[in-house]
Amino acid sequence: MGARWCLQCQQETRKIQPPICEICGQSIEIYGLCRRCETTRPKFTAVRSWAEFDGLIRKALYELKFRKNIGLGSSLAQYLEILMGSCRWVIDIVIPVLLGSQRAQERAYNQAALIALPLALKLQLPYNPRILKRIRETQSQVELSLIERQDNLEGAFQAQRRPTDRKQILIIDDVTTSGSTLNACAEALIEVGAKAVHGLTIARAVHKNA
Repeated sequence: MGARWCLQCQQETRKIQPPICEICGQSIEIYGLCRRCETTRPKFTAVRSWAEFDGLIRKALYELKFRKNIGLGSSLAQYLEILMGSCRWVIDIVIPVLLGSQRAQERAYNQAALIALPLALKLQLPYNPRILKRIRETQSQVELSLIERQDNLEGAFQAQRRPTDRKQILIIDDVTTSGSTLNACAEALIEVGAKAVHGLTIARAVHKNA
């Protein structure tokens, strides 16, 4: 794969195609809302993702997350810039989803920040990773059910009031599965006065019959 996202990789990536849920961005059969968002509205205003979390994109994000292939962050950010252009959101600040202190020490970098910073530069928007912090360690979300994911992230994030008050925030992560992490971040931001919270991820797990 090398240090960058090559043309062949671009061509073989399965993009998220409409129809999608107007709020969480999950693939659905007809335009509107998925069953989850109809039943319980998330704290975020909307989330969008570029590609399905499968195949080459799964491998690329593994390289970014665990193999320190940091060049991929900037390469993949360009697709979020294009996606952002189609969303027509008004954004004041860009922030990444933060790692817990233990994982941050283990990896020495945050893969979400490697995407968020170049995206903020491309969009010419302020970037402030210190607005949001993770105040307690959480277990890995892998293999957890939706309810377990929500419980795992309950109260895990805290936000600063002054820089977020009445601001429209864009949160960046590498991948979303259930949306629980982005929702927990949005809840913390809204609690301190954020006007709205949107999310962008490179990839998302696609659930059938959503």
